[in-house]
Amino acid sequence: MNIRKIIVVGMLAMVAMTAFAEPTVTDVVAKQRYPWNGLVDITCKVTGINGTTNGLKFAVAAVMPESGEVRRVWNFWVMQSVTKLPDRQVHTNGNYRLLWDAKAELGQVSYDNMVMRVTVIDHDMIQLWEGGPYWADTNIGAENPEDSGYYFWWGDTVGYKRENNKWVASDGSSLNFSFEEANAPTCNKSIATLQSEGWITADGVLAPAHDAAHVHWGGDWRMPTDAEFYALINNCTTTWTTRNGVYGRLVTGKGTYADRSIFLPAVGYGYDSFLYSSGSRGHYWSSTQYSDFSNYAWGLSFHSSNFYQDTNSRRFNGRSVRPVRGFAQ
Repeated sequence: MNIRKIIVVGMLAMVAMTAFAEPTVTDVVAKQRYPWNGLVDITCKVTGINGTTNGLKFAVAAVMPESGEVRRVWNFWVMQSVTKLPDRQVHTNGNYRLLWDAKAELGQVSYDNMVMRVTVIDHDMIQLWEGGPYWADTNIGAENPEDSGYYFWWGDTVGYKRENNKWVASDGSSLNFSFEEANAPTCNKSIATLQSEGWITADGVLAPAHDAAHVHWGGDWRMPTDAEFYALINNCTTTWTTRNGVYGRLVTGKGTYADRSIFLPAVGYGYDSFLYSSGSRGHYWSSTQYSDFSNYAWGLSFHSSNFYQDTNSRRFNGRSVRPVRGFAQ
């Protein structure tokens, strides 16, 4: 069975709380591969981006002909020639080509008049309690909520991914990194020293230039503070569960926010050249140093039976980062 007819429309991007002008997606055309192999090529034009950015990404949805349901799809890539780029980000104005695996997403599909919507959005964000910040739905460096993304030492803004049992820098600067004290210059430094060297602000949190969320995503994205992790624990319920085969914690708001949640994957932590506890524990950095201990910072940790703040977070360990931004208005 084939997709016999696909009608595609472009939509204005919905970009909230950002310094960027709202981009527009136009000239959207989708063509199924022939002979049919389950793939759909989508071309489009993006305008309205002011300068360059790494804080915007494509979102693709299919309007189901039978029900009118708008269904977000995930199995697509930004293409450069025949190469699948490692993210879905939109960096500049220009023409783009996306490749959607419709068969993987919808199974054996045979819809007439399927409408595809292509938008440019800021990273998805969810507010989980009144007066709280907006939480991103993915880790830094992750494509989907269940993906690990990059691992950082505390104060690091490069980030490292796991490839062929090695730590590879996100910018290609290292192909065999090791999470150890010698490679983490925030280790063994007092609060006074961290401040004098510009690592942290007078408020005791990482300065924007050393905040992985701010550096990677720009705008007002930042790493959560220890107080925000405390509020997350106390204002939400959590459930140990799986998402697409990945274990983690589903964190859900309460009361009027009970329909909002984020998934934090249990992707372990980096130590020396190894990845530990992947699939059984999750470890996330805050931006807050821990008292005047010279080798620790506040973090969030969890496993199948607990979800808690921890101070046993050595600054040279590789941990995930889940960004936040702003506060409710």
